[in-house]
Amino acid sequence: MTTTDFLKFVPKPIEAIGFRAGDGPNVHFTFAIIQRTTALRAYNNFGKGRDWMEELATAYVVALATRSADTQLMKLIQNDLVATVSTSCGQCKDASIGLNVIRGRLFPTLKELREHANKLVHHLDDSMNKGVSELNVEGVFSYCHHLFQENADALFGFIPNPTGLFPEVKCRKCSSRTAQ
Repeated sequence: MTTTDFLKFVPKPIEAIGFRAGDGPNVHFTFAIIQRTTALRAYNNFGKGRDWMEELATAYVVALATRSADTQLMKLIQNDLVATVSTSCGQCKDASIGLNVIRGRLFPTLKELREHANKLVHHLDDSMNKGVSELNVEGVFSYCHHLFQENADALFGFIPNPTGLFPEVKCRKCSSRTAQ
């Protein structure tokens, strides 16, 4: 496999829009519109770079912007779930409705695909790393597609029903207190 073989793919088209007509004269914009715009601009320019380094830089932008939009969405969901999980302990809150827990329970495929973006970003951020052919760049683009196309409604605030998916989980410290 040559250095550029892992860059030879065509990303699936993303046709989801960033705003919709609301009631009357209102317009609804997606959450994370800046991250979405940045990610999609890079996403749509993939394959137009002059060399493999530009293509990899484009993938890096897609990964960062998509992760940022994903995190912002999970934080919005977390803020809505805070009322349903009544805990004063931050560790219990994180175990019950942490961002990774939310992503895993409501968007399991998104959680899985996010790992490709994490690996690419962490690999490229460390100047000691050599070689890039083991990175799954296509997985980064699948992550972006999955968030902005397949979960477009979530970015407009239509979240899957969380009922029963988030039982309160106690940390070790709180568990030992209630056991006494």
